[in-house]
Amino acid sequence: MVAKRMITVAIVALVWVFASCRSAPEPEPEPLPPPPPVVVYIPEPEPPEEEPVVFEFEFEPHEFELRVFELINWERFVHRLPQLIWYDAAAFVAREHSIDMQSNNLMRHTGSDGSNGRERLERVGITNMRVWGSCIAGGWTTPEEVVAAWMESPRYRQIILRRDFTHLGVGYFERPAGSNARFATYWTQKFLAYY
Repeated sequence: MVAKRMITVAIVALVWVFASCRSAPEPEPEPLPPPPPVVVYIPEPEPPEEEPVVFEFEFEPHEFELRVFELINWERFVHRLPQLIWYDAAAFVAREHSIDMQSNNLMRHTGSDGSNGRERLERVGITNMRVWGSCIAGGWTTPEEVVAAWMESPRYRQIILRRDFTHLGVGYFERPAGSNARFATYWTQKFLAYY
């Protein structure tokens, strides 16, 4: 009887110990550090683009010039770049440079009068350019050939695929009969973007 009572007391004691161990509160987890403050970068708004100057000269684009323009925009489309806008004033300057190269048997970006491309654009009133670029070529007989040649040139390809250009003018000139110019055809492109 005493042994039975002792066993019962022992069992009760064990149950109490077991219960007290299970009900002991778990330690609270360490609090997490507060998250870092969120920094939101809000770029300053870009100034609005100015409209190109109104071209005051009579100018009729040649079909080859317009075809080059289409092909250049196709290349930019393939490379997911913004399409360019045709610009008569830039095309006029480009054609004048092609004529100048043919007349003076040159193949260079500097004009026969020592002018650079920017100076020639400014002469027709294009003065608010942010950036500009130029491609030249001689001897190619079709727009497809000349654009393919420009795209194979690392220098000209970089100009054609420059993202921030917005406008393009193309100038084509064919060597007249009796000319002793080196090439039968001369091609110039004028790219630009406005402030």
